[in-house]
Amino acid sequence: METSRTTPDTMPTGYPLPEILGSLVELTAQRERRTLEISLLTTLRELMPDCTVALYNCRWIDGHPWWRIQLDQPDQAALPNQPWALPNSKILRILTQQEERQPVYQTETGLCVPLYQINQVVAVLMVTPNHDSAVDHTLLLALARIHENFLNLLHASDSDTLTGLNNRRKFDSQLYTLVASQHDELPRVPFLALLDIDHFKRVNDNYGHIIGDEVLLMLAQRMQQFFGEEDGLYRYGGEEFAILFRAVSAEKAQVILEGFCERISNQPFPQVGQVTVSIGFTRLDQCFVPAQVIDRADKALYHSKTNGRNQVNQFEALQAQGFVNEVEVASGDIDLF
Repeated sequence: METSRTTPDTMPTGYPLPEILGSLVELTAQRERRTLEISLLTTLRELMPDCTVALYNCRWIDGHPWWRIQLDQPDQAALPNQPWALPNSKILRILTQQEERQPVYQTETGLCVPLYQINQVVAVLMVTPNHDSAVDHTLLLALARIHENFLNLLHASDSDTLTGLNNRRKFDSQLYTLVASQHDELPRVPFLALLDIDHFKRVNDNYGHIIGDEVLLMLAQRMQQFFGEEDGLYRYGGEEFAILFRAVSAEKAQVILEGFCERISNQPFPQVGQVTVSIGFTRLDQCFVPAQVIDRADKALYHSKTNGRNQVNQFEALQAQGFVNEVEVASGDIDLF
C-alpha cells in the first residue's frame, strides 16, 4: 500500500513551510499590541486568501461585554473612533461563555474564534469563507493561540499587578514615542498629567495596607471609567499615577482634569470615606526630552500639593505667573529611558 508523503518544504495542509515559518517569525517579533494585531491579520490573509478576516476587540463594563471592530485591513494601523456596541445574541452567548466553551464557533456568517486573557474574552477573530471555501481549522487555531499567548505576555509585561493599569515600563516607552512623534498638525494636543493621592500615608497608617491597596484599585477603576479608551493610564509608582491624553487646548485639558478631581472627591471610598487627588500637567513638546516633560509635570503636581491639594495646575500657566522655573538639563544628564 502506498503511503502518503510530504516534501520537506510543505505541510500536509498544502501551505508552504517557509511561508508559514516566515509569517510566524514576523508575528512573534512584535512587542506592541497594535503591531501584533496587524501582523496577525496580514498572516491570516496571506495563508487564507479565500477568506475575509476581521479582528474585534472586547471590553467589559460592569460585567457586560462590548465589542468593536479593531482591524479589517492589514495595511491599516487601526480603524479610528469605531463605536463600542453590544454584540448580537449569538456573540453575546459566546463572550459570556453561556454556550459550551469551544475553540471555534460557527456563526451565521462564518467562524468566530475568541481570544482569552485571564479566562475572559478580550478579542475575537471573525473569519468568513468566500465561495464556500474550506477553512483549515488547525492552522487558524494555531495562529489564534500564538496571538493569544503573546497578548498575555504583553499584558504581564506592561500591566501593574495590583491596579491592572499600564506600568512604569509601558509609560516610559509610550511617553518617549509621543515626545518623538510629529503632532503639530493634529487637532488635539498631547498632554502628560501626574496624579497623586492626597494624604495616602494616613490611609495606610489608619486603616492598614490592605485597605490602602483597595483605595489604589478603586482609583484605578474610576480612572478607567472617566477617561477615554485612547487615553494612556499608568501606575507611576506607589500612590502616584500618570495620564497621557489629548485635548483641543490647555484650557480644555484643565477642565477635564478638574472634572476628574471633582468626581473623586464626591464619590466616597468604602471604609475610608472621602479621598482627594492632586494633579499637575504639562503639554508634550518636541523641544523637550521625556525627562524634562516629567520634571515639568512633577513641578506642577508639587505646586498643587503644597498649595491646598485637591486641585489641578498646569506647568506653563504656573511658569507664566512666576510660580515655577524651568530647570536646565545638561545633555549628559538627560535620561532617554
